[in-house]
Amino acid sequence: MELSPNADAVDIKPTLTADGLIKTSPTAPTTTTANTTAGNSGLTVARLDIEILPVIYDILRCVEKDPLDNSTKQRESQECSQKILELQKRFESARNQIKQLPGIDYNKEEQLQKLELLHNQLTLKQQLIRKYKDIQF
Repeated sequence: MELSPNADAVDIKPTLTADGLIKTSPTAPTTTTANTTAGNSGLTVARLDIEILPVIYDILRCVEKDPLDNSTKQRESQECSQKILELQKRFESARNQIKQLPGIDYNKEEQLQKLELLHNQLTLKQQLIRKYKDIQF
């Protein structure tokens, strides 16, 4: 994120030109809080706290129980409802965390373009390393 002359936040995205150079062009200012906090949070896929399988397992165990007594059925039903609410909370938490991941706001074409750009940069850097290794001082 950079500031434009009128002090608005402008997202600068690199693009690869035909001659292999990197050109940066400003895009529309981002106003969503998920986009502005993504760079500050430092959240990565490895740091995501998404554990839903234990809750799903508890729900399945709760559903499999079939008590004969009506009062026990009601209590089990309430417990199962609480576990379903817990699962919904975990899903919402996962959605919020995923929205904060860096780069999630890029579409597929932008991601492929960035991947191609990075691949070309890697190739150029590898060529430079080979070139400088071959030069004798």
